Amino acid sequence: MSSLRENYWILKSRKTIRQVIRTCVICQRFASRPLEVLSAPLPEDRVRDAYVFEVVGVDLCGPLYLKNKTKCWAVLFTCAVYRAVHIELVTSLSTDSFILALRRFISRRGRPAAIYSDNGTNLVGTSNELKSVDWGKIQEYASVKKIQWKFNPPSAPWWGGFWERLIGMLKSILRKVLGKASLQFEELCTVLF
Repeated sequence: MSSLRENYWILKSRKTIRQVIRTCVICQRFASRPLEVLSAPLPEDRVRDAYVFEVVGVDLCGPLYLKNKTKCWAVLFTCAVYRAVHIELVTSLSTDSFILALRRFISRRGRPAAIYSDNGTNLVGTSNELKSVDWGKIQEYASVKKIQWKFNPPSAPWWGGFWERLIGMLKSILRKVLGKASLQFEELCTVLF
């Protein structure tokens, strides 16, 4: 408007300029706001009133390297409603090791009504060692304890977003706290718990 006024005086110039800009296709294309997509509603288990750790998401992360050149993995249990976090350490990726971590979790936090997890295909693809995880045996143990186990579809990793984001945060925090330090298993338990 100031450069226009250097040469011309237009009556009601603001109104006229707004009308010209409003009808300009190129101006509208570059000044338009992106379309806002409505997010899908959360599942019933995520928004209902529940006890802490009644609805849980679980995933493994690692490996974490110990001082004696062995590996361990963190099993992250997170409450789907309140976002509380419980971490267990396992020394192998076997089914029995995971069941022991699940038993420790249940003894400390109580039995969950539902557990959400990956269906194992993305876990199997990350490492050959994860092929030893027998998800059928884990689900069999869960059905004995009357826990409803819900697996994500294999081609929908975003369904596990509420625990995958927390795993990313855990890895970031461990990198900052530990740096390049290597710890014994008990020392790592102390750091994580």
